[in-house]
Amino acid sequence: MNEGSVTLLVDLIEIGICVLAGFIIYFLLDRKNRRQSNIVKKQAYTDQLTGRGNRYLFLSILDKLIAKKKKFAVCFMDLDGFKHINDSMGHDAGDELLIALANTFDEKLPSNATAYRLGGDEFAIVVEGVKTTEDITHLLDELKNTFKTPFIIENTSISLEYSLGIAIYPEDADNRQDLIMYADDAMYYIKEHGKNDYYFHNKALKAKMENQTKTQMALKEAYANDQFGISLQPRIDVKETDKICFEALLYWNHPTLGKLPSSYFIKQADDMALTIKLDNYVLERVCKGIKMLREKGITDGKIAVNISNKHATKKDFVNKLCDILKEYDIQPGVVQIEITDTIELDKIEDYKIMFEKLKEHGAEIIVNNFEIKYEAIKLFSGLSIDEIKLSADYLDENTNINPKILVDVIKLCKELNYKVVINSIDNEMKLNSAIRNGADKIQGDFLFKKMDLDLVSDFVSEYSSFIYKINNIILTAKNTKK
Repeated sequence: MNEGSVTLLVDLIEIGICVLAGFIIYFLLDRKNRRQSNIVKKQAYTDQLTGRGNRYLFLSILDKLIAKKKKFAVCFMDLDGFKHINDSMGHDAGDELLIALANTFDEKLPSNATAYRLGGDEFAIVVEGVKTTEDITHLLDELKNTFKTPFIIENTSISLEYSLGIAIYPEDADNRQDLIMYADDAMYYIKEHGKNDYYFHNKALKAKMENQTKTQMALKEAYANDQFGISLQPRIDVKETDKICFEALLYWNHPTLGKLPSSYFIKQADDMALTIKLDNYVLERVCKGIKMLREKGITDGKIAVNISNKHATKKDFVNKLCDILKEYDIQPGVVQIEITDTIELDKIEDYKIMFEKLKEHGAEIIVNNFEIKYEAIKLFSGLSIDEIKLSADYLDENTNINPKILVDVIKLCKELNYKVVINSIDNEMKLNSAIRNGADKIQGDFLFKKMDLDLVSDFVSEYSSFIYKINNIILTAKNTKK
């Protein structure tokens, strides 16, 4: 082999070594990239807290199962009271509970069921190979029994409560969007009707939700077309019957159904964040009405305006209220603020700050839809409340509330210097019972019907002629035997 051949051979060997090295480097880099890609992909589909599949993986699995066209169930689960655990024990304890729950799913769910964490305290369970509804019922009953055993978090026993809704493919829906929506609807249905249980989506619920959607669309149009109005109902002071007070009641002047009370639509309005706008609407209308009455020489009386918790607890509520009162030159104490929802006991301090601000601006505060609980009244003792409002339904002979409990609650309210308003009095029995049990103020259709704002001035002018009759009614009620 001559020198040129040797040189050529050496060059070829060097080239071969370079090519081989290139292939090795390419292989190693490709394996590294694929490993990194798998890690990134796994992270994208994994919930970082619990290590379980997240929403993206859940949606991907649904698409794959629907493509197979085999029957399966989707369960949406939401923990009840989880926020209270976070607030009272801290977020670390809340995270520990979520991890413990995820581990419980791994241990207790059968091989054909997989749990995913969708975010927050929301989980989804996908059950494959479903043949009958009983298959899912059996699985969920087993899970329900498991949750009867409390979780031990930071040496504290926590009883897990939840709401769970189920939708089945393809019976309930044949596409991902509707399947998720129906499972979610079923979950919220059981959340509103008892909690700590599960509920299957069905035709009746579907019809209800469709009707609710139609109502919400109609409400948007009603607000845009100014179809709302307010009526006023007199509220009588038992000891000082010459004092006039009214409650402003919102209604919907429906184009086909006529005048609908707020109880017909307020839940839907709240769900679509319309209540704040409606509260402001009522405040504006009431203040305009007060100004109108003042121009007619009527300066006595108060008007109670219902305000939702969602509105009243907003930081800028007091400032906006004061702006409206100032615009119409409304004197302090003329407009009463009536909180319509049950006060959340774990937020007592927030209410305390808000109520004190309202009192600084001369507002009187009434708590409506009050839950009859001794613990509630005890916590309320630190709040600047003027009146507590109870429904006359508690006085009904058919109620399951012991009458003695109501009497004790009223006495306790009096000891805390709260006046007691009994409303919804629609018959003589409730009227007599309200007065005998110590109501300071009474209200209802049995006494006076609701009236439009433009009729109030006539009512006030003629009110003196009613006082004698009212006093006789009150005196008769006091003398009526129980």
